[in-house]
Amino acid sequence: MKLYPICGLLLILAGGFANAQEQAKPNDAAAAQTAEQQLRESMARLAPDMEITAISESVMPGVYELISGAQVFYLTPDGRYMVEGSIIDLENRVDISEQRRGALQMNLINEIPEDQMVVFNNETGDAERSITVFTDSDCGYCQKLHAEIGNITDANIRVRYLLFPRAGIDSASSRELESVWCAADQQEAMTIAKNRGEVPPATCENPIQSHVDLARQVGLRGTPLIYLDNGTKIPGYQPAAELIKMIEGSEPLVLAK
Repeated sequence: MKLYPICGLLLILAGGFANAQEQAKPNDAAAAQTAEQQLRESMARLAPDMEITAISESVMPGVYELISGAQVFYLTPDGRYMVEGSIIDLENRVDISEQRRGALQMNLINEIPEDQMVVFNNETGDAERSITVFTDSDCGYCQKLHAEIGNITDANIRVRYLLFPRAGIDSASSRELESVWCAADQQEAMTIAKNRGEVPPATCENPIQSHVDLARQVGLRGTPLIYLDNGTKIPGYQPAAELIKMIEGSEPLVLAK
């Protein structure tokens, strides 16, 4: 794990946090809550551009967890250092931080209803498990994954596409994705686009900008970006057989209401 000063602020933050720790010894819940509130106030004052969703004690004694959107960071008790990395439970072989990030990001993804995604389901339309994929029709590995989509849906796993034009919201690929969205049969149009066929141009109200905004929140760096419904994040192509195996060997996350 690495220690990062953020914009030169972490060394400055140390003084403000030290006072909070001296004044609020962790003797009881009320004192802990006071310390966390003082940490939040110091961050708001000294790092006002950093979004703070929550600050709380982490599973590691003496270390605070800071949630910023869908990202997880850790603060030392004196506030001098911020750590970006993972806490790993060696006894249970579990990456606790990755599980936390997965749950946070899946909650953000599931704020988008499925009628605002392009969804491929099984023949009866009742697949209980799912994968969610940020995709671009003009992406070779996205096309490769789509060529195997029948194998995934045949395993009773639905594929939920979020639309992410890598070249930008005003690009040719964005216009193609808009045409896919506006088509009478979105699934057929997506398959045509992924096979490098010509989708009849069309414009209409669409969710592409909201998908792009979400991609930024979860830290997308390329397509395809795949999320299994157990919270596992897979940056890049994985064969359908591997995705199916991972889904069948796991349980879906219980997401926050």
